[in-house]
Amino acid sequence: MLTLQSLVELLPHSRLYPGPDASLQAAVVAVCADSRQVSAGALFVATVGTQHDGHRYVAAAVERGAVAVVGEYEWSQLQQVADVQPASFIYLQVSDSRYALALASAALHAFPARQLAVIGVTGTDGKTTTSSILESILRVATQTPAEPAGTVGVVTTVGARVRGIASETGLHVTTPDAPEVQRFLQQMVAADCRYAVIESTSHGLHQQRVAAVDFDLAVVTNITHEHLDYHGTREAYVAAKALLFRALFASPPKPGVPRAAVLNADDPGSYTALRAVLDEEMARHRQQLPVFCYGLSGRTPGVGLDVTVSDVRFQPEATHFVLNGWEGKVAIESPLIGEFNVYNVAAAATAALALGISPSAIQQGVATLAPVLGRMQRMDAGQPFLALVDFAHTPISLERALTTLRTLVDRQAGGRLIAVFGAAGLRDRAKRFLMGEISGRLADYTLITAEDPRTEDLAEICREIERGLLSSASQSCYQIIPDRFTAIQHAVDMAQPGDVVAAFGKGHERSMCFGEQETPWSDQEAMLAALERRQRRERPLSTAR
Repeated sequence: MLTLQSLVELLPHSRLYPGPDASLQAAVVAVCADSRQVSAGALFVATVGTQHDGHRYVAAAVERGAVAVVGEYEWSQLQQVADVQPASFIYLQVSDSRYALALASAALHAFPARQLAVIGVTGTDGKTTTSSILESILRVATQTPAEPAGTVGVVTTVGARVRGIASETGLHVTTPDAPEVQRFLQQMVAADCRYAVIESTSHGLHQQRVAAVDFDLAVVTNITHEHLDYHGTREAYVAAKALLFRALFASPPKPGVPRAAVLNADDPGSYTALRAVLDEEMARHRQQLPVFCYGLSGRTPGVGLDVTVSDVRFQPEATHFVLNGWEGKVAIESPLIGEFNVYNVAAAATAALALGISPSAIQQGVATLAPVLGRMQRMDAGQPFLALVDFAHTPISLERALTTLRTLVDRQAGGRLIAVFGAAGLRDRAKRFLMGEISGRLADYTLITAEDPRTEDLAEICREIERGLLSSASQSCYQIIPDRFTAIQHAVDMAQPGDVVAAFGKGHERSMCFGEQETPWSDQEAMLAALERRQRRERPLSTAR
């Protein structure tokens, strides 16, 4: 049971302001960072975000029955901001309330990560797919006839699953907030899971959402151009990703659970920087940590690879290659398309090998992977061309996706690659031009449209993408259609046999933000509706007899 006294002991550098009738033996029954979720017995943690300051809602939390409040402000400053009375409740001042939120949430659930083998997956692109591949491998490795879902849980930006039972994590989220992360981990412990896979975004790492998670393995896919609107510089972005690898040294080893780091040797954006971070941490802690590197055979000379990929063959329905690791060679058949997904499989397989998983379980886990929502997801309504939805929303992920899809266009039939995408408002503006240039170079036809414009001018966002497209030497044909559904419908209507139509940028997301309002949205539903509308128009009318 978490009490206020135990919380004070967990935060030794905190400063306590006890209320007149307060008892430090009072039990904490919930931990919240949203005053609207507070009920009697809950601990309210006031955090400072980019748009809201939780300290302003302290009075509301106390009125709803908060047993105590944690925050960063001095008592005198809190009185001014929150309009509360002196010593009317227990207040615990800390230097970092987000860290306190994570620690309190973990303590509330008896530190569930300490009872699991926890794998963190980070990177700019491929985190969700790699996490899902690893989940599938671990499912195979731990399944029994009575428990076909195995003893594994996963938390990604798409959702959470505990032994195959899915839960939503929200609409526009990255890594869920600390209370949700710890709640999912506790559910995994209650379900007797052995493994937990946690997709760890740069926002989630920087905002301490996984600060109280005891990681055993850290995996990186790549680090490219993204989220500079939030982090400010590339160095700060890389430093946020590096927090996952630093976390490997923050907790004691668990009996029988290997501890290691997994790096992409072919990715210059992550390998050098994270290798330096690991060397620094090993020297500082005087502790050695296995570092396993993966990559395509011969791609990066001079770097020792522990797992290599060779003999890659791409086909429309599957990708075949040979995985070479310290346990020998294994032939892989993956339902995922594209070279970037070969890297995702290699990342997951290297992590699995580091955990002691057999090559046969890796082979079967990759082959039986269920479709990953919004990741090169095929949409089929019987149309004579390929239609997909993909989450590619960065320059490098869009380039990789378009490069892959070009190979699936039937050029002999006059096929074209038709791309539909936009760029988010209030996010990294530099990538808009870059994505336009990439689509102009690789797509045959581009439809520029909305993608969460938020409070920015949608027309100006589209013009910034257009400027990049016009800078391309190829300068594919294009059109600006601000309404996303209309843009997808137009792409579907213009498609001919042999074409490939792909909508990028929304993937798994279930809303679109206009102004400050989230509106329900699904690229999958929009694409299927457009395909079905076309099919109805082209279907010949039946003749009555």
